Parts: sequence; structure tokens; C-alpha cells
Amino acid sequence: MATACLAAIVLVMLGEYRFMSLAIPAALFAVFAIVRPRAAALSLLPLGMLISIAFEWGLAGQLDVSQVTAAVVTACVAIVAAGVSIRWLSGQFRLSMEHLLIGGLGALVLASYLAPPVTVAQWASVNSLVDSRHFPGLLVCLLTLAITLVVPPKPAHVLQLFVWSSVAVAVFAFSQGLYGSNDRLYTEVYYSTWLGIIEGPAVAVCIGLAYARRTALWLAPAAICLSCVIASGSRAGTLAAAVGVTFYLMTLRSGFWRMLLLFVLGASALLILWYGPSVEDLLAPLRDGSSINSSDLHRSGLLSSSLDLIAQHPLRGVGYGNLVQMIEISYGPRTGAHNDYIRLAAENGLPALALFLILVFLGVWPRQQGDLGVVRALVVSCLVWIGTDVALPHPVISVHFWIPLGCLLAARAKAAAMPGDAGVKLTRSFRRRSRSRSRAS
Repeated sequence: MATACLAAIVLVMLGEYRFMSLAIPAALFAVFAIVRPRAAALSLLPLGMLISIAFEWGLAGQLDVSQVTAAVVTACVAIVAAGVSIRWLSGQFRLSMEHLLIGGLGALVLASYLAPPVTVAQWASVNSLVDSRHFPGLLVCLLTLAITLVVPPKPAHVLQLFVWSSVAVAVFAFSQGLYGSNDRLYTEVYYSTWLGIIEGPAVAVCIGLAYARRTALWLAPAAICLSCVIASGSRAGTLAAAVGVTFYLMTLRSGFWRMLLLFVLGASALLILWYGPSVEDLLAPLRDGSSINSSDLHRSGLLSSSLDLIAQHPLRGVGYGNLVQMIEISYGPRTGAHNDYIRLAAENGLPALALFLILVFLGVWPRQQGDLGVVRALVVSCLVWIGTDVALPHPVISVHFWIPLGCLLAARAKAAAMPGDAGVKLTRSFRRRSRSRSRAS
């Protein structure tokens, strides 16, 4: 808050040289990252989610808001990485095995980014037009993941910051957003689909916190986020919320009750779809049917073209960012394959996709309790929109996936560093000492 107030004062004093005021919060944030690297890493979550609001209000001037926000978040990630590196060189932090996987994936992405683009037969007419490099946002996201793995914030802090940042985005969208020709809510930076992939997982987190904390107060932000998902008409957001809530409720049960819950939910879904509305009406009740059909037709063409590229270049891929530019040139101003799993494999090769899935599996597979269980449901909820959108390499929009995944990987690394039954043995030895002392007294 003090940094924001100081920057506002300098904005007024400098007048037309307002861009110079960015040096002040950057310097203060650098000191903050060195002194408190864990808190600085946690601050990347609300910074990435809310920075677009500040620039949409006019601070970006004539610049492109999306590019400015990505640049600011990238600079902040680099500053935090420098602060963590200083602490690591001094021996205060340790790296884990998961960092090798992150480094391997980053090496594949960097090689794909630096390598010259491949020549594709059916894209011969557009190969010569693909000459500019795409912003390597996935490398920034992997750096964020590595930082969170070194200095993991508390799960409760991650969940609360994510929920209230999502509420702030929803309120901003309702107050400053517009409705397009298809009656979908959007803003200049927060597109309709991006509102869904932010607010949908937030609904799952709110319900998980309401159950874990045994309080209904968390249902209030859940209602705000759910209303924003419905207004945006995002099918991915609705499906992400449903999958996250279902996954969290299933992890609370075991054996027979888990299977019974799964059977009841499946039977209810089948009955609703058989006797009630269609899937599209359930996922996007306020969205026009013709808009959905047009979107599905367009997505199917993009997916088939991307799969063809994977078949031709399974190991290397077509190069980082080249898939997006090829599709934009041929299909118009649309980005990617609308499936980040396929996009990752098409641009960087199947080994990159395999490393990414291994990281996700290592983070999600161990069963967690309490707040970490809600973080686990958040990551699973995000895995839904990763398969329907192209926001994974965006360091602003996808920050609520990378930081929670880092928390899960850090919890797994911490558990693996301890001997298998160390905690149980320690508890038993403490009990034995307590009993002996009571007998002696």
C-alpha cells in the first residue's frame, strides 16, 4: 500500500514523465524480495490477477494493456527469482528433484524458442510469414513454479488471496465490463473465457473452504464468482467449478461412500441431460446456441490441424509460438489450438508434454488434508480449462495454477525428504517418555 501511494504521488509530480515512476515500486519490490522472499513469491498471485485492473483504468496510456501486464509480471518474477537466488547461494534454501523436471521442461521450451521454425508442407504458403518470435511466457511460468517450490507460501494464504482476488476481478468485470453481441461479459483484458477460467476454480475453492472451515461465509464469494462465470458464458469455467467441487468431495470419502457419491452424481447428470436441457445449456445457460455451435466448429478445425502437426513433428514440434502464428494467419485472429496440452506438444514436442504431465501427476497424486486438500482441488479444477483454452503460458492469467501446483510439489518434496515413518516413530517415542515420567512421578 505504501508503494502504491508513493507511486501515485510521483505520477502527479512527474507529469508527462510518468513512466519514470515505475522505477520506484520496482526498487522497493526488489528490496522486499531479498528481505522476504516467501512473501514476495506469494505476492505474485494477487499481482498477476489484479495488475490488469490498474492498467485498464488508464495507467497503460496508449500501450497495449495485455503486453504491459505481461511485462510487469515478468519483471516481478525476475526480481523474486533474483532474491531467492541470493538466499540459495548463501545456503538458506535447497533445491529438490522436482527442480530437475522443471529445468528439463524449461530447456525443451527454450530450445524450441531459439531453434529456427520448421517447414511444414501444408503450411508452405504461410511459413515465410512466421518470422517474429512469440513472447516466451511459459518460461516465466516455469520460473514462477520453481520459485514457489523453493519458498512455498502457506496454503491458507494462497487460497484466501486467490478467492478475494477473484472476487475483485468479478466485481470489476460487472462494474466496468461490457456485453458483446453474444451476451457474454468481458473487459479489455479479461476476455469472457478468461473470466471463466479465473472464477470457475474460485467457486470450487470457496466451497472447499466452506466445508473445511465449517462456515457458510465462504458461500458469499462463491456466489459472486459463480454469477460472473454464468455472465461470461464460459463453458470451461462452469465445468472447472463442477469438477473441482466433485473432486474435493470425493477425496473426503473412501471406499464404498466414494463410489456411492460418484454413482449418485453420474446418475443425476444422466437424468438431467436425458429429461432436461442439453450440455451446452447447463454449462452456459445464458449463451446463444448459434454462438456455441460456431465456436465448436472452429475449435474442431484448429484441433485437427494441431494434431496433424504433432504427427509430423512429434519430438521437436514446430517451434515455440509458431503454432499460434500459423493458425492466426490461416484462420484469422484466433490463438492456438484451444487446448494447451495439444499446443504444448505441437510447439515443443511430446517430451515437453510428458514432463509437464509428470509434474502435474507428482503434485496432484498424493492425498492431502485440510487447506492442502483444497489447493489440490484448485489444481485439478485448473486442469479442465487447460484442455479448453490457451492461457497456460500467460504469466498473468495462469498464475493461479502455477503457484498452487508449486505448493503441492513443495509439500511432496518435504514429505519425501523425511523418513517413511519418522513422524510416527517420533510421536510414539514422545508418548513413551511421557508415560515413563508419569510413572516416575
